[in-house]
Amino acid sequence: MARRRALYGAALLAALLFQIFDVGYLAHFLLGAVLVLPLVSLLLTLPLLGCRVEVLASPAAVERGEPAAFRAALRGRCWLPVSRAVLRLELKNALTGEEERRRVVLSGLLGGEGLACPLEAPTGRCGRLTCQVRRVRLLDGLGLFALPLRAAPPAAMLVLPRTEPFPLPERWTEGDHGGPLLPRPGGGPGEDYDLRGYRPGDPLRSVHWKLSSKRDELVVRETLEPRRRELVVSFPHFGPAEEVERTLDRLNSCCRALLEAGRPHRVRWAHPETGAVRDFRVEDPRGLERCLEAVLSDPAPETGQDLPVTSAAGEQRVRLGPEGEVVP
Repeated sequence: MARRRALYGAALLAALLFQIFDVGYLAHFLLGAVLVLPLVSLLLTLPLLGCRVEVLASPAAVERGEPAAFRAALRGRCWLPVSRAVLRLELKNALTGEEERRRVVLSGLLGGEGLACPLEAPTGRCGRLTCQVRRVRLLDGLGLFALPLRAAPPAAMLVLPRTEPFPLPERWTEGDHGGPLLPRPGGGPGEDYDLRGYRPGDPLRSVHWKLSSKRDELVVRETLEPRRRELVVSFPHFGPAEEVERTLDRLNSCCRALLEAGRPHRVRWAHPETGAVRDFRVEDPRGLERCLEAVLSDPAPETGQDLPVTSAAGEQRVRLGPEGEVVP
Protein backbone atom coordinates (compact mmCIF):
# COMPACT_ATOMS: atom_id res chain seq x y z
CA MET A 1 0.00 0.00 0.00
CA ALA A 2 2.87 2.40 0.77
CA ARG A 3 4.26 1.85 -2.72
CA ARG A 4 0.93 2.65 -4.35
CA ARG A 5 0.49 5.77 -2.26
CA ALA A 6 3.96 6.89 -3.25
CA LEU A 7 3.12 6.38 -6.92
CA TYR A 8 -0.11 8.34 -6.52
CA GLY A 9 1.76 11.14 -4.80
CA ALA A 10 4.24 11.26 -7.69
CA ALA A 11 1.35 11.37 -10.21
CA LEU A 12 -0.34 14.17 -8.26
CA LEU A 13 2.92 16.14 -8.11
CA ALA A 14 3.41 15.72 -11.85
CA ALA A 15 -0.15 16.94 -12.51
CA LEU A 16 0.45 20.00 -10.32
CA LEU A 17 3.70 20.83 -12.12
CA PHE A 18 1.95 20.42 -15.45
CA GLN A 19 -0.77 22.79 -14.21
CA ILE A 20 1.83 25.38 -13.19
CA PHE A 21 3.70 25.39 -16.48
CA ASP A 22 0.72 24.90 -18.78
CA VAL A 23 -2.60 26.68 -18.16
CA GLY A 24 -4.39 24.92 -21.02
CA TYR A 25 -7.49 22.72 -20.91
CA LEU A 26 -5.51 19.47 -20.81
CA ALA A 27 -3.61 20.48 -17.66
CA HIS A 28 -6.86 21.31 -15.84
CA PHE A 29 -8.40 18.01 -16.95
CA LEU A 30 -5.43 15.91 -15.81
CA LEU A 31 -5.25 17.61 -12.40
CA GLY A 32 -9.00 17.15 -11.82
CA ALA A 33 -8.84 13.51 -12.89
CA VAL A 34 -5.95 12.77 -10.55
CA LEU A 35 -7.79 14.44 -7.66
CA VAL A 36 -11.16 12.73 -8.28
CA LEU A 37 -9.89 9.25 -9.15
CA PRO A 38 -9.21 8.13 -5.51
CA LEU A 39 -12.69 9.23 -4.46
CA VAL A 40 -14.29 7.28 -7.31
CA SER A 41 -12.22 4.22 -6.44
CA LEU A 42 -13.30 4.47 -2.79
CA LEU A 43 -17.00 4.85 -3.67
CA LEU A 44 -16.85 1.77 -5.89
CA THR A 45 -15.36 -0.20 -2.99
CA LEU A 46 -17.90 0.80 -0.31
CA PRO A 47 -20.62 -1.66 -1.49
CA LEU A 48 -18.18 -4.51 -0.86
CA LEU A 49 -18.15 -3.76 2.87
CA GLY A 50 -21.21 -6.02 3.17
CA CYS A 51 -19.08 -9.04 2.29
CA ARG A 52 -18.32 -11.62 4.95
CA VAL A 53 -15.30 -13.80 5.57
CA GLU A 54 -15.63 -17.51 6.28
CA VAL A 55 -13.07 -20.07 7.40
CA LEU A 56 -13.89 -23.77 7.08
CA ALA A 57 -11.99 -26.97 7.88
CA SER A 58 -12.03 -29.81 5.37
CA PRO A 59 -12.33 -32.40 6.83
CA ALA A 60 -13.17 -31.66 10.47
CA ALA A 61 -11.05 -34.59 11.67
CA VAL A 62 -8.12 -36.32 9.99
CA GLU A 63 -5.53 -38.89 11.01
CA ARG A 64 -2.01 -37.64 11.56
CA GLY A 65 -0.09 -37.30 8.31
CA GLU A 66 -3.16 -37.35 6.07
CA PRO A 67 -3.79 -34.36 3.75
CA ALA A 68 -6.26 -31.73 4.95
CA ALA A 69 -6.88 -28.04 4.39
CA PHE A 70 -8.57 -24.95 5.72
CA ARG A 71 -10.56 -22.83 3.30
CA ALA A 72 -10.73 -19.05 3.62
CA ALA A 73 -13.51 -17.49 1.57
CA LEU A 74 -14.94 -14.04 0.91
CA ARG A 75 -18.68 -14.09 0.18
CA GLY A 76 -21.23 -11.42 -0.61
CA ARG A 77 -23.96 -10.26 -2.98
CA CYS A 78 -22.26 -7.65 -5.07
CA TRP A 79 -21.57 -7.45 -8.82
CA LEU A 80 -18.51 -5.26 -8.36
CA PRO A 81 -15.11 -6.97 -8.56
CA VAL A 82 -12.87 -7.24 -5.52
CA SER A 83 -9.58 -5.49 -6.18
CA ARG A 84 -7.72 -7.04 -3.25
CA ALA A 85 -8.79 -8.50 0.06
CA VAL A 86 -5.85 -9.19 2.37
CA LEU A 87 -6.36 -11.75 5.15
CA ARG A 88 -3.95 -12.32 8.02
CA LEU A 89 -4.45 -15.87 9.35
CA GLU A 90 -3.04 -17.61 12.40
CA LEU A 91 -2.76 -21.41 12.64
CA LYS A 92 -2.26 -22.85 16.12
CA ASN A 93 -1.91 -26.38 17.50
CA ALA A 94 -3.35 -26.53 21.01
CA LEU A 95 -1.45 -29.73 21.91
CA THR A 96 2.03 -28.72 20.80
CA GLY A 97 1.64 -24.93 21.06
CA GLU A 98 3.07 -24.45 17.55
CA GLU A 99 1.89 -21.29 15.76
CA GLU A 100 2.07 -20.23 12.15
CA ARG A 101 0.98 -17.01 10.46
CA ARG A 102 -0.05 -16.77 6.82
CA ARG A 103 -1.10 -14.00 4.46
CA VAL A 104 -3.79 -14.61 1.84
CA VAL A 105 -4.82 -12.24 -0.95
CA LEU A 106 -8.19 -12.66 -2.71
CA SER A 107 -9.22 -10.78 -5.84
CA GLY A 108 -11.71 -11.12 -8.67
CA LEU A 109 -15.48 -11.43 -9.10
CA LEU A 110 -17.41 -12.83 -6.15
CA GLY A 111 -19.85 -14.90 -8.19
CA GLY A 112 -22.19 -17.39 -6.53
CA GLU A 113 -19.56 -19.17 -4.43
CA GLY A 114 -17.44 -16.11 -3.65
CA LEU A 115 -13.67 -15.98 -3.62
CA ALA A 116 -11.88 -18.80 -1.84
CA CYS A 117 -8.33 -19.92 -1.19
CA PRO A 118 -7.35 -23.34 0.25
CA LEU A 119 -4.67 -23.46 2.95
CA GLU A 120 -2.79 -26.69 3.49
CA ALA A 121 -3.11 -27.72 7.13
CA PRO A 122 0.02 -28.86 9.00
CA THR A 123 -1.06 -32.40 9.97
CA GLY A 124 2.38 -33.73 10.80
CA ARG A 125 1.62 -33.49 14.55
CA CYS A 126 -1.44 -34.51 16.54
CA GLY A 127 -3.53 -31.78 18.11
CA ARG A 128 -6.50 -29.51 17.76
CA LEU A 129 -5.70 -27.09 14.96
CA THR A 130 -7.44 -23.73 14.83
CA CYS A 131 -7.36 -21.29 11.94
CA GLN A 132 -8.27 -17.77 13.04
CA VAL A 133 -8.56 -14.61 10.97
CA ARG A 134 -6.60 -11.95 12.82
CA ARG A 135 -7.23 -9.11 10.36
CA VAL A 136 -9.07 -8.49 7.10
CA ARG A 137 -8.45 -5.43 4.92
CA LEU A 138 -10.36 -4.62 1.73
CA LEU A 139 -8.34 -2.44 -0.66
CA ASP A 140 -9.84 -0.12 -3.24
CA GLY A 141 -8.93 -0.35 -6.93
CA LEU A 142 -6.00 2.04 -6.60
CA GLY A 143 -4.74 0.45 -3.40
CA LEU A 144 -4.81 3.75 -1.50
CA PHE A 145 -7.44 2.89 1.13
CA ALA A 146 -7.68 -0.17 3.37
CA LEU A 147 -11.18 -0.78 4.72
CA PRO A 148 -11.60 -3.26 7.60
CA LEU A 149 -14.00 -6.19 7.39
CA ARG A 150 -15.38 -8.14 10.31
CA ALA A 151 -13.20 -11.14 11.10
CA ALA A 152 -14.71 -14.62 10.87
CA PRO A 153 -14.93 -16.99 13.86
CA PRO A 154 -12.07 -19.53 14.00
CA ALA A 155 -12.36 -22.97 12.42
CA ALA A 156 -11.09 -26.09 14.17
CA MET A 157 -9.70 -29.37 12.90
CA LEU A 158 -8.68 -32.44 14.89
CA VAL A 159 -5.47 -34.17 13.83
CA LEU A 160 -6.13 -37.59 15.37
CA PRO A 161 -3.58 -40.18 16.50
CA ARG A 162 -3.03 -43.15 14.26
CA THR A 163 -4.88 -46.43 14.76
CA GLU A 164 -2.71 -49.51 15.16
CA PRO A 165 -3.43 -53.15 16.04
CA PHE A 166 -3.89 -53.46 19.79
CA PRO A 167 -4.29 -56.98 21.24
CA LEU A 168 -6.40 -56.77 24.40
CA PRO A 169 -5.55 -58.90 27.45
CA GLU A 170 -8.38 -61.27 28.30
CA ARG A 171 -8.90 -59.79 31.75
CA TRP A 172 -9.68 -56.40 30.17
CA THR A 173 -12.57 -57.70 28.10
CA GLU A 174 -14.00 -60.15 30.67
CA GLY A 175 -13.57 -57.71 33.50
CA ASP A 176 -12.40 -58.13 37.07
CA HIS A 177 -15.30 -58.95 39.42
CA GLY A 178 -13.56 -57.51 42.44
CA GLY A 179 -15.85 -54.51 42.51
CA PRO A 180 -18.38 -53.55 45.17
CA LEU A 181 -21.52 -55.55 45.98
CA LEU A 182 -24.55 -53.83 44.49
CA PRO A 183 -28.27 -54.69 44.41
CA ARG A 184 -29.12 -57.16 41.65
CA PRO A 185 -31.66 -55.73 39.20
CA GLY A 186 -34.90 -57.73 39.51
CA GLY A 187 -33.81 -59.46 42.72
CA GLY A 188 -33.68 -63.26 42.86
CA PRO A 189 -31.85 -65.79 45.01
CA GLY A 190 -28.28 -65.23 46.13
CA GLU A 191 -25.87 -65.80 49.00
CA ASP A 192 -25.16 -62.12 49.63
CA TYR A 193 -27.98 -59.82 50.56
CA ASP A 194 -28.79 -56.66 52.49
CA LEU A 195 -31.77 -55.79 54.67
CA ARG A 196 -33.81 -52.65 54.26
CA GLY A 197 -37.29 -51.32 54.82
CA TYR A 198 -40.12 -52.21 52.48
CA ARG A 199 -40.80 -49.84 49.59
CA PRO A 200 -43.97 -49.82 47.46
CA GLY A 201 -43.40 -52.05 44.45
CA ASP A 202 -41.13 -54.58 46.19
CA PRO A 203 -42.22 -58.19 45.46
CA LEU A 204 -43.70 -60.06 48.40
CA ARG A 205 -41.25 -62.95 47.90
CA SER A 206 -38.42 -60.64 48.95
CA VAL A 207 -39.98 -59.89 52.36
CA HIS A 208 -38.09 -61.36 55.32
CA TRP A 209 -41.18 -62.50 57.26
CA LYS A 210 -39.39 -63.80 60.35
CA LEU A 211 -37.48 -60.58 60.92
CA SER A 212 -40.52 -58.47 59.99
CA SER A 213 -42.57 -60.13 62.75
CA LYS A 214 -39.91 -59.20 65.31
CA ARG A 215 -39.67 -55.56 64.21
CA ASP A 216 -43.39 -55.03 63.58
CA GLU A 217 -42.55 -53.63 60.15
CA LEU A 218 -41.88 -55.15 56.76
CA VAL A 219 -38.20 -55.86 56.10
CA VAL A 220 -37.01 -56.76 52.61
CA ARG A 221 -34.08 -59.02 51.72
CA GLU A 222 -32.24 -57.30 48.83
CA THR A 223 -29.96 -59.63 46.87
CA LEU A 224 -26.47 -58.29 46.20
CA GLU A 225 -24.06 -59.32 43.48
CA PRO A 226 -20.46 -58.36 42.75
CA ARG A 227 -20.05 -56.01 39.84
CA ARG A 228 -16.97 -56.01 37.68
CA ARG A 229 -14.65 -53.15 38.36
CA GLU A 230 -14.73 -50.25 35.93
CA LEU A 231 -11.79 -50.14 33.53
CA VAL A 232 -9.88 -46.85 33.67
CA VAL A 233 -7.22 -46.06 31.06
CA SER A 234 -4.76 -43.37 32.14
CA PHE A 235 -1.66 -41.85 30.59
CA PRO A 236 0.80 -38.96 31.12
CA HIS A 237 -0.10 -35.84 29.15
CA PHE A 238 3.44 -34.50 28.92
CA GLY A 239 6.89 -35.41 27.64
CA PRO A 240 8.91 -35.13 24.41
CA ALA A 241 6.74 -34.68 21.34
CA GLU A 242 7.64 -38.07 19.84
CA GLU A 243 6.82 -39.91 23.08
CA VAL A 244 3.52 -38.07 23.49
CA GLU A 245 2.49 -39.03 19.96
CA ARG A 246 3.37 -42.68 20.52
CA THR A 247 1.35 -42.69 23.73
CA LEU A 248 -1.63 -41.08 22.00
CA ASP A 249 -1.43 -43.63 19.18
CA ARG A 250 -1.62 -46.41 21.76
CA LEU A 251 -4.44 -44.65 23.61
CA ASN A 252 -6.51 -44.27 20.45
CA SER A 253 -5.87 -47.88 19.40
CA CYS A 254 -6.63 -49.19 22.89
CA CYS A 255 -9.94 -47.32 23.18
CA ARG A 256 -11.11 -48.42 19.73
CA ALA A 257 -10.21 -52.04 20.48
CA LEU A 258 -12.16 -51.89 23.76
CA LEU A 259 -15.22 -50.47 22.00
CA GLU A 260 -15.06 -53.22 19.37
CA ALA A 261 -14.94 -55.76 22.21
CA GLY A 262 -18.03 -54.15 23.80
CA ARG A 263 -16.13 -52.94 26.87
CA PRO A 264 -17.13 -49.46 28.10
CA HIS A 265 -14.35 -47.70 29.98
CA ARG A 266 -13.09 -44.37 31.24
CA VAL A 267 -10.13 -42.31 30.06
CA ARG A 268 -8.47 -40.24 32.76
CA TRP A 269 -5.47 -37.93 32.83
CA ALA A 270 -4.25 -34.84 34.66
CA HIS A 271 -3.92 -31.44 33.06
CA PRO A 272 -0.12 -31.09 32.92
CA GLU A 273 -0.13 -27.45 34.05
CA THR A 274 -2.97 -27.19 36.58
CA GLY A 275 -3.14 -30.81 37.72
CA ALA A 276 -6.94 -30.85 37.26
CA VAL A 277 -8.25 -34.37 36.68
CA ARG A 278 -9.81 -34.89 33.26
CA ASP A 279 -12.23 -37.84 33.16
CA PHE A 280 -14.32 -39.06 30.22
CA ARG A 281 -16.70 -41.99 29.94
CA VAL A 282 -16.26 -43.83 26.62
CA GLU A 283 -19.20 -46.03 25.67
CA ASP A 284 -19.47 -45.43 21.92
CA PRO A 285 -17.56 -43.79 19.03
CA ARG A 286 -19.17 -40.43 19.81
CA GLY A 287 -17.87 -40.61 23.39
CA LEU A 288 -14.40 -41.45 22.11
CA GLU A 289 -14.55 -38.48 19.75
CA ARG A 290 -15.37 -36.11 22.62
CA CYS A 291 -12.60 -37.63 24.71
CA LEU A 292 -9.97 -37.29 21.97
CA GLU A 293 -11.01 -33.70 21.34
CA ALA A 294 -10.35 -32.89 25.00
CA VAL A 295 -7.03 -34.80 24.93
CA LEU A 296 -5.86 -32.92 21.85
CA SER A 297 -7.01 -29.55 23.23
CA ASP A 298 -4.88 -29.72 26.39
CA PRO A 299 -1.22 -28.62 26.07
CA ALA A 300 1.50 -31.28 26.22
CA PRO A 301 4.68 -29.65 27.63
CA GLU A 302 7.99 -31.39 28.24
CA THR A 303 7.23 -31.78 31.97
CA GLY A 304 3.98 -31.61 33.89
CA GLN A 305 1.76 -33.03 36.61
CA ASP A 306 0.47 -36.59 36.54
CA LEU A 307 -2.23 -38.67 38.21
CA PRO A 308 -1.46 -40.50 41.47
CA VAL A 309 -0.54 -44.16 41.05
CA THR A 310 -3.19 -45.49 43.42
CA SER A 311 -6.57 -46.63 42.10
CA ALA A 312 -9.96 -45.95 43.62
CA ALA A 313 -12.09 -48.78 44.98
CA GLY A 314 -14.10 -50.56 42.32
CA GLU A 315 -11.73 -49.58 39.50
CA GLN A 316 -9.41 -51.64 37.32
CA ARG A 317 -6.75 -49.18 36.23
CA VAL A 318 -4.53 -49.52 33.18
CA ARG A 319 -1.77 -47.03 32.47
CA LEU A 320 -0.19 -46.38 29.10
CA GLY A 321 3.45 -45.51 29.66
CA PRO A 322 5.39 -42.76 27.86
CA GLU A 323 7.03 -45.33 25.56
CA GLY A 324 3.65 -46.74 24.53
CA GLU A 325 3.97 -49.94 26.56
CA VAL A 326 1.11 -51.15 28.74
CA VAL A 327 1.92 -50.74 32.43
CA PRO A 328 -0.37 -52.86 34.64
